[in-house]
Amino acid sequence: MFKRYVLLLFIIVSCSKEEIRPSYISIKSNNDSIYVNLLNPIISTAFLKIENKLTNQTQFLDFTKPDTLTILKFHKTQIDTSDIFKNYNFTLNFGASSIKTYDSLYNYGLPFSKGKRYRVLQQQNGSFTHFGPVSRYALDFTMKIGEEVCAIREGVVVFVKNDSDEGGSSKKYKSKANNILIYHNDGTFSQYAHFKQNGIIVKKGDSIKKGQLIGYSGDTGQATEPHLHFVLYKPTINGLNSIPYILDSIPSQKYKTGLIATNK
Repeated sequence: MFKRYVLLLFIIVSCSKEEIRPSYISIKSNNDSIYVNLLNPIISTAFLKIENKLTNQTQFLDFTKPDTLTILKFHKTQIDTSDIFKNYNFTLNFGASSIKTYDSLYNYGLPFSKGKRYRVLQQQNGSFTHFGPVSRYALDFTMKIGEEVCAIREGVVVFVKNDSDEGGSSKKYKSKANNILIYHNDGTFSQYAHFKQNGIIVKKGDSIKKGQLIGYSGDTGQATEPHLHFVLYKPTINGLNSIPYILDSIPSQKYKTGLIATNK
């Protein structure tokens, strides 16, 4: 019987709550000027979204590597520092703010070792949790805790969460899923989620080969049974959106719930 679970929602480095300062934004005063500075820690492409709530204007700043720079400057007579986060929202996102093309014909590998076979737990566009722009094209395989998880494509690790030992069906566990985000050279990203505690064996900055062992499956985060969740993302001005792809020479949409996939 199909056991339902709740999809991990990707946690973007961001801040949109009023009057809360993101960790990557600092304010400094020098003589008569106030400087708003960005410390961008993302090692892949990234962009900062600046929303001016007074004028309803939005600005995008793109980066190709980590950087520190001044993004806004005011005279002290123009604004009080306490009003900056009332008047502006800052959101730092993975990926470029505009990506026109990517390698839609790339043949991704199955996310597990040669000779292994696993059942699709929930297909793309699944009615339970695989809907909406973030998760529409996610796929999930039932895996016991400790099964080998392998990279579906070469790339660079840009985010790792590996310390959680918590999981369950409640929404309070949503942020507890151990997961990896990998950046690919065409500007896309792949995410793998629900690893066991300390089950991820790669770290931020590592270059990954297709088929490489990256960790061991688990049951962390908001889930009712052990499984692997993975998804391919295209960056947009609203964040990372899931996209379809070719998986082991088969369009990912054809991996229906209950299908057994074998890595030959």
